[in-house]
Amino acid sequence: MIKIYTLFVAALFFIPQLLYAQGTGTISGKITALSASQPVEFVNVVLMKPGNTAIVKREVTDAKGNYKLSNVPDGTYFIIASFIGYQNLKTATFVIGPANRRIIQDIKLDGGAKNLDEVSVVSKKPLYNNTIDRKVYDVSQDILAKSGSASEVLANVPLVQVDVDGNISLRNSTATILINGKVSPLMGANAAAALQQLPANSIERIEVITNPSAKYKPDGMGGIINIVLKKNVKRGLNGTVIANIGNGERYNASANVNYNPGKINIYGSYSLKQDYRQRTNANNRIQTDPLTGGIRYYNDFAVQNARPFSNVAGLGIDYNISNKTTIGLSGNFYLRNMHKHDVTSKRVSAATVLEQDYDRRRENFEQEKNLDATVYAEHNFKKSDHKLRLEFNLSHSPEVEDNHYTNSFRYPNMADQLDNTLIKQTADQKHAAITYENPVTAHSKIEAGYDGQYNKEDLDFYGEAFNNQQQKFLTDLNKTNRFIYHENVHALYGTYALEVKKLGAMLGLRGEYSDITSKLITTGEVIPNHYFKLYPTLHFTYKLTDNKELQLNYSRRVRRPEADELNPFAEYADPTNVRVGNPFLLPEIIHSVELGYQWSSNHFSILPGVYYRYTYNRFTAITTPLNDSVLVTRQQNLSSDKAFGADVVLTVHPNDKLSFNVIPNVFYNQIDASNLGYSGKKSTVTWSANFNGSYTLPWGMAMQLNSIYKSARLTPQGKFLPSFVLNIGLREEVLKKKGSVYLTVSDLFKSQRQVAELQSQFLIQQVNQRSNSRIFYLGFNYNFGIIKKKKDLQFDNSQ
Repeated sequence: MIKIYTLFVAALFFIPQLLYAQGTGTISGKITALSASQPVEFVNVVLMKPGNTAIVKREVTDAKGNYKLSNVPDGTYFIIASFIGYQNLKTATFVIGPANRRIIQDIKLDGGAKNLDEVSVVSKKPLYNNTIDRKVYDVSQDILAKSGSASEVLANVPLVQVDVDGNISLRNSTATILINGKVSPLMGANAAAALQQLPANSIERIEVITNPSAKYKPDGMGGIINIVLKKNVKRGLNGTVIANIGNGERYNASANVNYNPGKINIYGSYSLKQDYRQRTNANNRIQTDPLTGGIRYYNDFAVQNARPFSNVAGLGIDYNISNKTTIGLSGNFYLRNMHKHDVTSKRVSAATVLEQDYDRRRENFEQEKNLDATVYAEHNFKKSDHKLRLEFNLSHSPEVEDNHYTNSFRYPNMADQLDNTLIKQTADQKHAAITYENPVTAHSKIEAGYDGQYNKEDLDFYGEAFNNQQQKFLTDLNKTNRFIYHENVHALYGTYALEVKKLGAMLGLRGEYSDITSKLITTGEVIPNHYFKLYPTLHFTYKLTDNKELQLNYSRRVRRPEADELNPFAEYADPTNVRVGNPFLLPEIIHSVELGYQWSSNHFSILPGVYYRYTYNRFTAITTPLNDSVLVTRQQNLSSDKAFGADVVLTVHPNDKLSFNVIPNVFYNQIDASNLGYSGKKSTVTWSANFNGSYTLPWGMAMQLNSIYKSARLTPQGKFLPSFVLNIGLREEVLKKKGSVYLTVSDLFKSQRQVAELQSQFLIQQVNQRSNSRIFYLGFNYNFGIIKKKKDLQFDNSQ
């Protein structure tokens, strides 16, 4: 097998010229914004012949602004490039013939929209787009994203799942969430909470990368979800203001502004959000004492209320030192304050004998901050897309959680019990990156670089209980501890991309040295962990025709345990349900293979895909009785995990009024937990389906419908039951299409829930979680701006 791959790679390198057919040529190039030399994605590139309105070929630029038109017959042509917010640009004519079969046509777009006398190109940005290594969801085309959070819009993205707690998964597996292509401390242990507060209208697009190239960190079993925030580069002064009001005294607002006179681009944004979350949690379990065989029944019913208020602000500047060199500085600030009020009714009984009946109340005050800054310098060489970029990022994220508990007893008759916990967690991250890109030829490109992550997390827990005899709070040593986690990861990577007629390939290799130290400050223990691993990646595409393509990808991936998963000290949020970390938890290693097919036309596209993942040392949460009344849950490593899945992304847009996509996903999972004392292998088949459709009503109002269904899902000790949710949105454009008014409704039928069942030799448990997820929002969006134009051109800015 290795010899076959070796011969194949050699063929890719040394005989590409032999495969080019006579009588055809290739046109390629890069499209950038004139003002900031930034690549522009999703630009419509249309190839035409002089004197003929028929379109010869059509393409859309990728994330780096690149496009390519292959197998173009000999002749005379010109290109029209068009994108919303920029002037349409028509190139000079050029000839493809025996003397020149490779045309490089770089294009720079300026703000505004120029009228072309010869031809008019009308196009709509696609909601969903596919490239060699990623699938892209355009948030600007999603009505529901105008008023919701990042968590809510992620639920609409194909292949992504969001549970009732806001936890994100990709193809039923863990995913690494990036912000603008970088690791963010917000996306760590509290990613679910941060995504529920991040306004969706601040997002430009979401990229789903199921098998990332070696350029990216190999973390996450399912792959990478990259959230790209809006950054305007249009000339002049422009911006957007958005305001929403919802039920439950919810509201949010945001504004972003951009000023670009030429060499300098200054941009800033601010958003605030007042939310309200109510959740009910029913936890019923039957526990058997392994020594006596005695049975106890535990029934908990919790009502949890939370009112988080968040602020997100950003400010940045880009400066073009020359046409080839740009430097930039940016910073972001995030602040979330939240008050939680929980009441849990708890009953404990043995057979028909009631032992305890009381309410456990919690008053919780949380504050979470994040400050980060990024500085970069980028130099573009003479050759197009040949560049060097240096970037450094640092962030500081303190969090405080102050909990006050009261146990009020109905039975037995006894005085109230009081206890408090104060949790301080601080994350500090530094990230240094050097990236080099060089298109060696018109059909090949190399990328190489260094990626360094330097992280520290400090988890400081303090517990105290009220002593009725002394009438004061005393330190609870069982709940008081401190854990410090250091993680330094040094990575070198390289990729080589090649296109040979209909065949495209991207080969990559990433080497990482991980230096990890866990410090148990309370006990004085230090647990080091050092290892070096290689992560190869392979991406192949084969173009059957202009609109039909095969894709084959492979990557070796890893999931490293986070600080709270390693922290061996117990967290006592509930005295009868304790969570404990495992400092000896090994990283997961994943082998991921994916085969896909893409068939697209002007009104239809279908992307079926099958994938296989083999994982060893997979993390799993195991719940066991600590004694006759307390359950302890800790992370363990499974022996192995095998998953096979298939999904189809079907997109249909028969006309300008109607478009929809349907994404069914079938997933087979087999786990081997024999190393944890469970006999035999467990397997299950689950499936899910997403539907996202939009329709423009006769009077111009746009309507969007989104629904998600998830069937039962397997766990080592049980399963999750099925769930379903339906969302709807309406939008009407106003003020000459500079503004819009919209109404959104999340979880129209209040059907969203999460039910988990657990069954083992000594424990049977069911946990049923529901939330007030039916949320109404009425909102308004307004775009303003003055577009700077060249004096020698006439523009029409009407929409």
